[in-house]
Amino acid sequence: MQRSLINLSVIAGLLSGCGGGSSDASAPISEPVAQEPPASATTTVKSGVITGFGSVYVDGERYTTDETSITINGEAGASIESLKVGMRIALTSSDSGSTPGAATITYESDVEGVIQTIDRLSGRIQIAGVTISYDDLTHFIATSENTLSVGDRIEVSGYALADGTFYATYIEIENELQPSQSQTVSGVVSELDTTAQQFYIGSTLVDYSQASAEGALANGLQVKVEGLFSDGVLTAAELKVRVVSYEDNDDVAEAEIEGVLTAVDPASNTLELYGQTYTYTSSTAFEDGTVDDLLAGAIVEIEVAYANGEQTVTKVEFKKQNLADGKVKGVITAIDTEAGSITVNNSVYVVNNQTRYEDDDDQYVALSFLQVNDKVELVYQTVDETNIVLRLERENDEEYFAESELEGYVTAVTGNSITLLGLTIDLAAEALYLLDERRVTLDIFVAQLSIPAKVELRGNYDQNGVFIANRFELELEDDSDDDGDNDDDRSDDDDSDGQSKNGVYLEIEGRVTAVTGDGRFTLNGYDVDVNTASKLELNDLKVSVIEFMAAISDGTVVEVEGVLDAEGVLVATEAEIEEDDSESDDD
Repeated sequence: MQRSLINLSVIAGLLSGCGGGSSDASAPISEPVAQEPPASATTTVKSGVITGFGSVYVDGERYTTDETSITINGEAGASIESLKVGMRIALTSSDSGSTPGAATITYESDVEGVIQTIDRLSGRIQIAGVTISYDDLTHFIATSENTLSVGDRIEVSGYALADGTFYATYIEIENELQPSQSQTVSGVVSELDTTAQQFYIGSTLVDYSQASAEGALANGLQVKVEGLFSDGVLTAAELKVRVVSYEDNDDVAEAEIEGVLTAVDPASNTLELYGQTYTYTSSTAFEDGTVDDLLAGAIVEIEVAYANGEQTVTKVEFKKQNLADGKVKGVITAIDTEAGSITVNNSVYVVNNQTRYEDDDDQYVALSFLQVNDKVELVYQTVDETNIVLRLERENDEEYFAESELEGYVTAVTGNSITLLGLTIDLAAEALYLLDERRVTLDIFVAQLSIPAKVELRGNYDQNGVFIANRFELELEDDSDDDGDNDDDRSDDDDSDGQSKNGVYLEIEGRVTAVTGDGRFTLNGYDVDVNTASKLELNDLKVSVIEFMAAISDGTVVEVEGVLDAEGVLVATEAEIEEDDSESDDD
């Protein structure tokens, strides 16, 4: 078997005798295997992402929770209110009805720690050297993609990806907790050195010589590591190998396990997931892919049947990322419960059992809870000219009027406005225009627009209901391989595609690692230059270059927007320092 340095943070990996979930009548696998399981095998296990409540929905399937035992981060007896949309959980069920009941639900966070760096344009942060990506489907609690800050302590649930990064389905601020130096990351072991007692998770070196370890280490296995991070090394205090195994549990009849394939052997018809080898056959069904798509690194949900001491993969469903075609924010003007649709900005959007519902003020939100005039943010995918809602968030006034991002296809262009998502957006002269990540003039931007070009906007609604955009972004070059870009913010990686980065626009935040001269410092691996043309702020007050540099020393948190020059120096158009009396424990 060939191994890939990848894996997925599935909470079910922490369960050996109790796991994850049951299928209802609409689920993909009602008769998983020809052989009848023993009469005693009545339990179904499932792992997946919470998509809604009203009981609990996991990947669109409903499980009642009247008699459910809930464990969160090792603490039993938790309430259903402690669970959130976007959390990856494991559950067990012994019901075979159309709406099964969850006997147990277990949630275990994947990453906990302090944000070291932020790259806002690419949607990436770093914790303990591990790059974490987020997108329009990530559920943020008590924060947003625009308000995350270096020094924030967060909890993350999601997937460890093939490129060594981590994809977040859920991010929650934990700043109210007691300050802690401890960092926790999850990932796949690579370059294991049992003599030196160290290995890598992505680019982070883990020293486990002083760790309390649970499970046997091997390359390709997923681990969860807690320890102290300093100078690029995570010194582990606790280490747990995550393994999912049910074949020795006579109570388990079938399992639905979500994760990233770590190895595939077509010669023996086997695949590996969470340290376990599974056999697939000519009878195995495939959804959203074929047997040829079984590759190390693929994100899948496998359905496994257990009978007579054997386990067989009855179905493989490939989980696709970045399915969204657009993101819209507006007020609901019509609701059709029979059609399962809502109207926002004169466009119709349809919900289904896969739609994720979010409302930070109310856990229980669904189509039946929505009302005309509700303010919502929708992420959608267009299928056969129908807008399918992937994520729906009902927002309060503070969230609705805050700065946010919209994305959609242009339907009309004039010299001073564009129309998309049912909105007419003014093209302000003072706005920022990006073309293939480079800053351009308004005239150049408009000249490159076509119908239907896909444009991303940043801005906010005013009190009159008009969306005022301050940034417009258009990509003409093929970006189909963006998911494979595991670069962090360091400039030496940015030329790996062979293209010059001269003129590329960046928005980054991090801690200064060196002050190298008058008006120059190092941030997130970049040499940053501030000058008299830069807009500089200190605690929301405009300051001079001299005043700004006087406030900078090693460890100062700075947010910078600017353009890379031919030498790779980030020339700041804007830079900001927000001084805080409290000290952050980021490393």
